[in-house]
Amino acid sequence: MSDQTHLTNFSGDKKAWPVYITLGNLPSGRRNSPASMAVLLLALLPIPPKLSKPSKADVHQRQINADTLRDVFELIFAPLQDPARDGVPMDCADGKVQTCFPILAAWIADHMENVAFHGIKSNVCPTCEVPTRELGSNRKVYPVRDYARYHHYDNENWLAETDDNDITPQSLGIRLGHNVFYELNRVSPPDLHKPDMLHTVYLGLFKHLMDWIQGFLKKHGRLEAFDEVWKALPPYPGFLVPKKAYREVTQWQGKEMRNLGRCILGILAVALRQPRSAQLIPFKRALGCVRALVNFNMMAQYRSHTAETITYMEDYLQTFHKKKDIFLEFRVSKRTRTKIDEQRRELRHDRATTRERIAPSKRRRIRDAEKEEESERRMDLIYGESHFNFIKIHLLSHFCDHIRRFGNIPMYSTEFSELAHKTQIKDGWRQSNKNDASRQIVQSYSRQHGIRMRLLNLETLRRCGADLSPDVAEYLDRTSTTTEPDPRRRMLKGRRDDVSNMANLSRVLGVSIQIVCHELIRYSRHNLPPERRLPEDPEILESLPIELLTQLEIPLLAFQETEIYDVHRARCTGALQFRNHGSRNDWVWVRAGTEEMYGALRGRLPARLIALFKIRDYRYADAVRRLAGIQFVSAVNSGRLSDVHGLVTVQMKEDARVFTVVDIGTILGLAHLIPEGDRRWIINSRIDLRTFNEVY
Repeated sequence: MSDQTHLTNFSGDKKAWPVYITLGNLPSGRRNSPASMAVLLLALLPIPPKLSKPSKADVHQRQINADTLRDVFELIFAPLQDPARDGVPMDCADGKVQTCFPILAAWIADHMENVAFHGIKSNVCPTCEVPTRELGSNRKVYPVRDYARYHHYDNENWLAETDDNDITPQSLGIRLGHNVFYELNRVSPPDLHKPDMLHTVYLGLFKHLMDWIQGFLKKHGRLEAFDEVWKALPPYPGFLVPKKAYREVTQWQGKEMRNLGRCILGILAVALRQPRSAQLIPFKRALGCVRALVNFNMMAQYRSHTAETITYMEDYLQTFHKKKDIFLEFRVSKRTRTKIDEQRRELRHDRATTRERIAPSKRRRIRDAEKEEESERRMDLIYGESHFNFIKIHLLSHFCDHIRRFGNIPMYSTEFSELAHKTQIKDGWRQSNKNDASRQIVQSYSRQHGIRMRLLNLETLRRCGADLSPDVAEYLDRTSTTTEPDPRRRMLKGRRDDVSNMANLSRVLGVSIQIVCHELIRYSRHNLPPERRLPEDPEILESLPIELLTQLEIPLLAFQETEIYDVHRARCTGALQFRNHGSRNDWVWVRAGTEEMYGALRGRLPARLIALFKIRDYRYADAVRRLAGIQFVSAVNSGRLSDVHGLVTVQMKEDARVFTVVDIGTILGLAHLIPEGDRRWIINSRIDLRTFNEVY
């Protein structure tokens, strides 16, 4: 894998172009973990100077740059050629010696680096021979690129050796002799290119999509509504809550665009609510287009697939392509804008030369007719000139085929090279004297890697029962990064000192003591065996000791994992501030019935946390009840998904119970609700893969 990175932010223009190497046989979770030291710095490539002018000297310099890059990669790949062709004996874990053939299996990089390595133009696919004018379509009949054939031809004998005179290096978008992979043994260069979620989806399609959405919202007067919803998003684990309106942020990074993909559908659904009659169809098509792309993005993150999930992805991508024309008018290029300005000037000039004297009573009607004619001509020109033929929208069409052939997409993400930059490149740059820094960076990390591998080996020997010297064992205890697994049970934390009994709890919550006692008795009757129930005498019940807490930790098995857990920390501060901001009382999922209930919610309902508390029944030595006070919302339309945006709406009814007591074991995790107004919320089921897989 390779990825250029900046070494300086505020002064100079220093860059590094590292090449990393790793083993594809390792599990992706282990390989992509920085602590496992599985990604190694192999080389630092020379960075060519910037060339912007199309002069002969610059063209010659570009050729020199390409030849130099090819020569450098020939040196890098030289040790791999003979083993890939003849094989090498290797010791296997079962004690046997096998003949193995180490080959280059994948090259993980962004599109512009693939352009340089494969010797193609910037708007050309490195995998197939799709014409530039068809990049915006979703056809799958294009032939796979044959780089060996390209290399066989040169500019002089191409036409002599091909039957089709229309097929030229220029039409295929290639630069002859520039591919650095074509001579590798047992390697197919088109298969080296891997789908990249970071640059293709987050920094590619989502950035384009937001430009289209901003234009769409401006046209229909919904920008202010969008910004209000954007700034009112609630917190969620791993989700960065926006602090500014979308238009106020000048630069978006991959992390921010990933967050945007988790909430954009719900925000847009709220911003486009209550359309006028003329807006019904455009709003529905816009939401359908965004819904399809977001669903495709969610399923592309799956770590295991079936034939059914791949079919879903293909259907989502096809739906996106069918409905994306609703945003075509916002794909206006600079050339098209120039033509629009020229057309408007010509039209107004023609009117000025042919206009006759008009009665004042007809001027307004004629002016409106001229504006309508001008708008129609403008839209005709836009729809005739605009298109979706850019490379990143085409790269989506290779995702499903890649999953069928090579497995899930996240294990090939360039996000992990971004993590490697910090420890392997930027730390070495800071520690160097900036004189011949490349050599110092490589040497510095080589030493660090050797020490770290030694520590990992010693740690493994200790776990296997090896007898290590006391000083080595003491050092391993000090530097070990391994931690004991957390207990997989719910835990209450953050005890408050101002509550010790029922009266204090009622005062802090602002709920009458009669309601609290009634709900505790109701909970006891429905959930506890008769011999372990809470006392129903109000005086005895009010005398029981109570602890009020502010945090509930809920361990949840990570999606499609068997040993990795995510921890949801549900906060309930009441009226107190949370981290010098307003109070925080989170939304949570609560098991409220069987899976046949509440439609797509499958027996679960969102609820607002009101209190987290323990109540101790002194009549039994171990009778400590860990409870939560919540306020349920009800599902609109019986919990069925909306036909327009595919999300579930909930509301707080006027006669809703203000306080309900449940066991913390029925709280399933945090929920993400986007406020819609009028005591209504939209459930954001795209906030994470688990919720997306459960609410459908």
